Parts: sequence; structure tokens; C-alpha cells
Amino acid sequence: MESTFFYGACTPRGFVSHYDSLLQEVRQLTIIKGGSGCGKSTFIRAIGKAAQERGLDAVYILCSSDPDSLDGIILPQLSTAYVDGTAPHVLEPGLCGGGMNYLNFGELYDREAMKPNEDEIRAVQTENAAQYPYVTACLAAADKLLDAVREATKHRRFREETDAIAECLALSSLSATGGQGSVSRRFLSAVTPKGLFFCTKTPAALCERVYVLRDNYGLAPQLLDLLLQKAEDMGHRCIACYSPLLPDGQPTHLLIPTAKTAFVSESRDFPYSEPCFCRIDLDSTLPPALRRDLSFYDKTVSTLLYQAVAHLRQAKQLHDRMELLCRPFVDFRAADALTQQTILKLFGEK
Repeated sequence: MESTFFYGACTPRGFVSHYDSLLQEVRQLTIIKGGSGCGKSTFIRAIGKAAQERGLDAVYILCSSDPDSLDGIILPQLSTAYVDGTAPHVLEPGLCGGGMNYLNFGELYDREAMKPNEDEIRAVQTENAAQYPYVTACLAAADKLLDAVREATKHRRFREETDAIAECLALSSLSATGGQGSVSRRFLSAVTPKGLFFCTKTPAALCERVYVLRDNYGLAPQLLDLLLQKAEDMGHRCIACYSPLLPDGQPTHLLIPTAKTAFVSESRDFPYSEPCFCRIDLDSTLPPALRRDLSFYDKTVSTLLYQAVAHLRQAKQLHDRMELLCRPFVDFRAADALTQQTILKLFGEK
């Protein structure tokens, strides 16, 4: 079984990471270090492919700066993960040695041969980094507008209906397991160079029933937070997924594999097009007049999100340029050998 998530995302306060959640999720964690074009993503993809060929589950961690690239792989049955720990998604082990260690792909560069290119690489790197303050500014402006929407919809009479829906969903979907509940924090959606990216295949990959909550006005997070509290109290393993606009608030999506149930919210900007068990229109709990009043905010937020995407595309083009400048100086034969050694160590002979 294959699933995909983001563990880090661009947000109104810059890059936010939930990688620290991994420290509680796996016993064996290898943090990969190394710059552009040195083969980290290829290494991670090869491990995932080898695991799936052997019938194991693979959780792929996508890079929000390039969803075609990988930031990590989690192998749940082996309680093992390999994760890119290079900036901006810096991750350090709580205790080096034992089950947590580093893997340095930076050693694969021919440093002496690269020296004539260093000034150009630094210049492109500086241009790349210069795009991200614009991304943050667009997302911060979007979040500020959404504050007005949240203020308009926080009235008790609106919240009572969503709370009642949460109670009904809990009664129909959750039962006590007798075990200890747990919560992993991730992103299921992100603002990326490829657009507003939503890992829509993941909920059905992990859960039999997918409830979709139609939500353009920020009503779902409180509902999902109530469900998360109930599920954790009942001993379920929960995956709480946050919005890139609210990375530390209440969850925007909630996956509960131990209950075989997922609750996913969708909006105009992040539609959910996969089959589902049930759709619930949270928007309809608001008066039509209020929805009309808030339409300006909704449209303007979309404009700001897509402006952030435009800056990320420029950053991606510059990052691709960096990779082209670095790749000629990488020992890919050594990278391939390291990959095969790692696969052999993990799985033995196929």
C-alpha cells in the first residue's frame, strides 16, 4: 500500500515542519544531509520501490517546493524512515547512534572540481531564496483575510450545528479500542510550484470510508478537532493533517486508520475529486446572506494563493538551475552503490 503526505509546507509564517512527529513514529530514523542534485530523492524513491516490491507499505513524504521530488520515506512495518534533513526542513535526532543516525550525501560531491562553479551556484541560490519572502507575504495576506471570515462565522449558533454533526459522526464511526491513542501531525495539502496540491488518494488508501466536508468558510477545523479528541480518548491511531494556512491550529483533515475512517475537508481551491462514502455540506449551515457577504474574501484568498504559486514556480526554476550546476560533480556510481547497500541491509536478498 502506498500513501503520500507533506511533513513541511510554506505557510503565513514561513516554512513550517511537522518532522518532529517522526521522532515519535519510528524506532529507526536516518536523516539525510546533502545539497542540490546529489541524489537524495532518487535514493529515497529506490527504497520505497524496493519495499513495495516486497509487499511492504510505503509512506512517501513529498517536497512542497517540488511535489515530484521526495523528502522522505516511512516504512511502517519496519518502523523505519529515511528523511531529508537539509534546510529548510531541518531535522535532528534526539539522540545520535542506536536507531537514529545521519547519512551524508554531501560526501559524494567532488569539492575541488566544483570550486570554479561556486560563485554561480551561490548567486542562483540567493535568487532562489529571494522568492520565499514573497510566498510568505502572499500567504500571510490570505491568512489575514481569513481572520475576517473566522470572526464572521464564530457565532455560537453557527458552531452548534457543526458540533452536532461532529457528535453524530463520532457515534457512527468511532468505538473504543481499549488501547492507547496517538496523534501524528502532517500536511495533506500544500501550496507548491505545481499549484495547490492535495494528496487526494491517501485517505482511501488508508481508510475504507472517506467522509468529505464541503467547507469554504473555516467550519471544518473545530468539527475535526472534536473528532480528534474523541478518537484519541477511545485509543485510536490518528493522523491529523493541517492546512498550510493554519499549520498549528486545528486540523483540516483527520485520518483514523484504526477506525478505517477518514474525514477530509474540501474547498474551491482544494477540491476532493476521489470517490467517497458520504459528503456533508458545512457551507449550508451558514445563512446565504452571510455567504454572499464573504464571497469577496474567498475570491481574494484564491488570488493570493495562486500568486504564491507563481513565486514558487520561479523558485523551482532556479532550484533546477542549481541542480544542473551541481550534478556534474556528483559521484552517482557511489550513490547507486550506497542505495543498493542500504536496500540489502534493510531487506536482504529479494
